[in-house]
Amino acid sequence: MSNSVASPGRPPVLDETKRRELILQAAEEVFASLGYGDATMEEIARACGMAKKSVYKLFPDKPALFRALIQSHDPVDAWVASPDEAADPRDRLRKLLIGLAAFILSPRQLALTRLVISEARKSPDLADLFYRECMDRAQTLMVERLQPTNLLSDAADMERKKLLVDVFLGAILGQLHLQALILDMDQDTLMRQLQIRIDVALAALCPPAT
Repeated sequence: MSNSVASPGRPPVLDETKRRELILQAAEEVFASLGYGDATMEEIARACGMAKKSVYKLFPDKPALFRALIQSHDPVDAWVASPDEAADPRDRLRKLLIGLAAFILSPRQLALTRLVISEARKSPDLADLFYRECMDRAQTLMVERLQPTNLLSDAADMERKKLLVDVFLGAILGQLHLQALILDMDQDTLMRQLQIRIDVALAALCPPAT
């Protein structure tokens, strides 16, 4: 018979996956509230209702916990679905840009971005991890999804292709991303502004064939 059922008066016994999930959730809240520098493993343990040794058993130190938090966020792949290969190249690009920009502007991603920016000078290795896991992966994914089209045909290598994708993203996000980070805009407003910017960027950078 399983030992996972708690005895009367005792809290339920959680498996490792659930404990990890609760610790990461508490860490995200504590980091957002106190900042990475002022947050402590003791405070995180208190926030998730566990003993410090339970937290240390899964995460040996605060940097390891922060790395796990970055990697626990929804991967960009989940936001950028593969568009219909038979669709018009501009329609494919539009769908990809909407998915990718929505990922970057999502509430959790914005909160994590603010946190990483605030700690970048003190913890450059964590900032580098965040960039590789999120922004660099997003650019690479866009290139992969656009390969069947001729939109990147002028680019000779991967770095050139990623540069072109970066131009598209910069034209769309630019000031909107900065406003979202600083002003904490609501998601409905962000998405309306995003749609407008995508239409303007496509008209300027990728006009329809005549």
